Amino acid sequence: MRSLLLSLSLLLSFSAFASAALTATFKQGGKSTTAPARFPALHVEAQNPPAQGLKPGAFTATWTGTLVIEKRARLYFAFEGKGDAILKIADEEILNLKGDLTSGKSERLRLNPGEHKLEVIYSSLPEGSGSFRLMWEGSKSFPLEPIPSTAFTRTDRPIDPSHLVASHNCTKCHSPGDLGSHAMPELAHTAPDLTNIGDRVSEAWLTRWISQPDKLKPTTTMPAMVDHTKPEGAQAAADLGAYLASLKFTEPGPAPDKALTQTGGVHFHNLGCIACHSNPDSNEPDYDQGRIPLNNVATKFRGDSLVKFLKKPNAHHEAIKMPNFRLSDDEASSLASFLTEKSTGNHTPDPSEFAPGDVIRGKALAASLNCASCHQGLPAATTTAPKLANLKNWSDKGCLGPDEKRGSAPRVMLTKEEKAALISEAPTLNEKLSFDTATAYATRQTDALRCDSCHANDGLPSLLTENHGETKSLVAHIEGYAEKLEQSRPPLTHMGAMLQTPYLEKMLLGQTVPRARPWLDMRMPSFPLHAKDLAHGLAAQHGLAPSKPSAEAPPADQVEIGKNLVAITGYACVTCHAIGETPALAAFEVQGINFGLAHQRLRPDYFHQWMQNPTRMISDTKMPKYTNDDGSGLRPNLLGGDSAKQFEAIRAYLQTISSKK
Repeated sequence: MRSLLLSLSLLLSFSAFASAALTATFKQGGKSTTAPARFPALHVEAQNPPAQGLKPGAFTATWTGTLVIEKRARLYFAFEGKGDAILKIADEEILNLKGDLTSGKSERLRLNPGEHKLEVIYSSLPEGSGSFRLMWEGSKSFPLEPIPSTAFTRTDRPIDPSHLVASHNCTKCHSPGDLGSHAMPELAHTAPDLTNIGDRVSEAWLTRWISQPDKLKPTTTMPAMVDHTKPEGAQAAADLGAYLASLKFTEPGPAPDKALTQTGGVHFHNLGCIACHSNPDSNEPDYDQGRIPLNNVATKFRGDSLVKFLKKPNAHHEAIKMPNFRLSDDEASSLASFLTEKSTGNHTPDPSEFAPGDVIRGKALAASLNCASCHQGLPAATTTAPKLANLKNWSDKGCLGPDEKRGSAPRVMLTKEEKAALISEAPTLNEKLSFDTATAYATRQTDALRCDSCHANDGLPSLLTENHGETKSLVAHIEGYAEKLEQSRPPLTHMGAMLQTPYLEKMLLGQTVPRARPWLDMRMPSFPLHAKDLAHGLAAQHGLAPSKPSAEAPPADQVEIGKNLVAITGYACVTCHAIGETPALAAFEVQGINFGLAHQRLRPDYFHQWMQNPTRMISDTKMPKYTNDDGSGLRPNLLGGDSAKQFEAIRAYLQTISSKK
């Protein structure tokens, strides 16, 4: 009971890390749905749903929230996209455009410091396609740009019942029927493949896991299939553990060499593992930040199975949230040694007294508990659960009912608030599962994959920024470690608007060679299952269509001007930035990304926004500003001092040296 209460506390407190800037309300015919939004922005292609739960077709979208002005400002507001749009601030209509939304901008508006009620009303094109971005321009202070998410107040993101259904694999037992081509991608994800699980995992750990999965991993979605507090439940756990441990094909190789432990600790620190995991010698879970415990590693993995897991985490679980860091054999072996040695003796104790398990009884239990509905490699189920559409009185019995009325249903790892949200949305749940969007997918998965653990996002610092000091002692023996090049990671805030879609997808696949930031000890891990949908969804959150680098050759005269501007006699960009195989001239604390990657990586609009004022994009960047206070370029003798033309010339030159890798 204590572990359940702690798990509930964890889930409630950790949900506060997920926040939204605006509320978006979509209407279509007589139906409406609301969703959190980072920006007043959207991109919807014809024949695609405009919002989760709505069918393709014409729609309206209304964003509401609070715009925060830090100091008195004189601003112009504008739109991008196609459709009809109205902007209201403090209930006063500021801008109203139809058709081509780039056709005008508002009168100059003076806003005092403080909070201002904001409302944007957008209507799609008749066939159901739509694109929209809300822009602003500071009078003499900054050029036209998308309003950043940090300009809005933050609110806790509401519970998403459809995500709960997908992430907890509810539809594996409760069939939803044919949901069509727009269904949530996560519904196709599966639980771990348990074929030959006994090769990899110990019987003792399996028994403890089956008994109390939320104690070993408080953020788990694995339900408790038995009640270990009762003698028959404890025996069932032992029987299931014995059966699963018997599923063997071969014996594992030798365990990692203990002599590698110190080196493994260095990798643990350098890779930032502490962002998502607590220290392996800590036997109490981190309920405040939801970090995944590692104290059971030594008692879980057999032989060299941990090394193999670290090399390819998704080998037996395609939908695993643990990403692939593309570790070398030496890195994986030393990291496994560190985790094993530090977790030895710190495992979670058995929650009950377990009698010896029986393999035959365990196999029969696996069939009767319907384990094969979620897991491959197990005997076929001998029972069936009601279809999702046939479930009635969700709050009275079954998975969501009180313990005394749950019957043979498992104990699911949901808070009472999450259960209430599921029950409340039950009538429309099938529509939410059937009609999904790239934007909604990206919102769910950046949370589920814990992207904010390593990356700052929307003005909030990463968890690693707070936690990395916990493992600093692991590198204290390395002379000169503190003198290493700057190790900050790029924020997630602008990623969908910053990177070309193919490059972002390759990055998520772990296929970007060479690395953009080779000086970082950390490395961007890969998420193969999510790469395509996440790349498209992050762009759609910004109101942008998928993009790709232009193949059109730039004007030769522009290329020559751009080449002169990046040279040491121009803006001296080559001081910090390498150009292909030519190294930077004198990069000291901070290197710049190789210019040979720029054209393949950067969207043109982001490139210009970045060049106009880098600190508006990343407040602590070391990149200098190359414009005067009036927005003109620092080289008045080139292109009339027009900064936009100068930066476009630089972009033209960068296109000619672009790496084809």
